[in-house]
Formats: sequence, structure tokens, C-alpha cells
Amino acid sequence: MADDDGNGYLRIGELARRTGLTVRALHHYDALGLLVPAQRSFSGRRLYSDGDVRRLYRVVALRRIGMSLAEIGRALDAGGADIAAAVTRQVDQLDAEIRERVALRDRLVAISDGLANENAPSVDDYLQAIERTLTMEMEKHFTPEQLDQLEQRRERLGEQAIKDVEDEWPRLFAAMQAARDRGAAPEDPEPQRVAARMRELIAMFHGGDEGLKAAQTSVWEDTPREEMVAMLKRQGIEDAEARIPTPELNAFCERAHAACGGC
Repeated sequence: MADDDGNGYLRIGELARRTGLTVRALHHYDALGLLVPAQRSFSGRRLYSDGDVRRLYRVVALRRIGMSLAEIGRALDAGGADIAAAVTRQVDQLDAEIRERVALRDRLVAISDGLANENAPSVDDYLQAIERTLTMEMEKHFTPEQLDQLEQRRERLGEQAIKDVEDEWPRLFAAMQAARDRGAAPEDPEPQRVAARMRELIAMFHGGDEGLKAAQTSVWEDTPREEMVAMLKRQGIEDAEARIPTPELNAFCERAHAACGGC
């Protein structure tokens, strides 16, 4: 146990500032056992050692080449034995992505040529271009197997249930924002009620699968809000802004989830 001055250690806020990572991401790494701080202060604050910083460097480097957090944890715990296999899988995934991007480029060139020659592209051309774009955005975070899992879950739940869930999220965010505007604390009954329902909807998405849960978390951690809003708008969702919380509201929601204790 170190003193609250953190002598010789980096506090989590300083580590986040100096690396460009978010405090939320560092909390997530700690929860996964991927980067557990070497020390805690007397008041419980996380304190990171030089060794922790070196491990974080490896985590970030491996994340940049596309390894999942679960793969990174296994690789580091095994002393690097799994890294070569993970890199090989990533090369295969990149090859597949390159093929997808080439196909999308060819489709867009065909649309562009048609417009230039006053030969209107077919509806099928536009639909295929949209489909390929959305597919590639999803594959940044989910493996092909996970996308298959999501499709199977979608089929089991049914389109109406999926739509009902999607339409409920803006109402939940609005309720949480209203509670925050009223000055409610994250642990107050109303934010806790809304947060509990949010967890239910999230559980419907991943179905208890830790891989899907981690991939879903990576989407929120790695994708700027403006990109998520733009992606929804490209799908024709008019209230896209209401479906993606602001960083301030998201932080309030995170505190509400944390305040629920072991739920």
C-alpha cells in the first residue's frame, strides 16, 4: 500500500493524460485483469509502476494490430507464445478486409462512371455499396464468427423485438439526462432504475458471451461519438443523435452502473 502522494507511481489520471487513453479504458483493462495496477493508495486510488507502463505499451501495440483484449491477455500471460498465431489470424483478416475494400472500390467506381456518363446506377449498385460499407465498419470490432452469432441472435429475437430495443435506447438516455439535469446522483433510485434496464438490454445483445461483450465494449471505447452518429445516419436513422450519448452523459451512466455494487 502506497501513500496518497503516489511517490514513484503514476495515478490513473496522469497515465491516461500521458498515453492518450481514457480513464474508462484503463478501468476496463483493470476489470479484465489485463492491466492491474501495482499499487493502491491508502484511499484506494490506482497507482501504476514502470512495469505497468511497459505492459500497457504491449497491450496498446497488440491492440493496434487488431488483437482482441482476450487474445492480448492470453498472449501476455503466456509470455508471448500466442502472439505469432494471433498475428497470423490478423493477417488473414486483413486479407479478407482488403478483398472487401477492393470490391467496394470497384462498386463505387462503377457508380461514379455511371453518374459521369449520365447512366444512372441501378438500385442494386447502391444497395451493394451500402451493404459492403456497413459490413466493413462492423468487422473492425467483431470477428466473422461473432457476426454470425449476432445474426443468429437477431433471427431468434425477431425483427420487431430488435426494433423495440433500438427504439427504447433514446428514451433511456433521455431519462438519464433528465435525472442528471435535475441534479440526481448516480446512486439515486431513478438513475439506478434506468441503468438496470440498460444492463438488461446490453445482456440481450451479448447473451452472456464474454467475447461479444468485449467487442461491444471496444466499439464504445474506440469509436468517436461523431463517427457512431454518422454511421447511424448513413443507415437512415433520423434520431441518430439521441441514440448515442454525449461523453458527459455516458460518464454519468458509467457512474450509475458502478454505483449498483455487484449487479
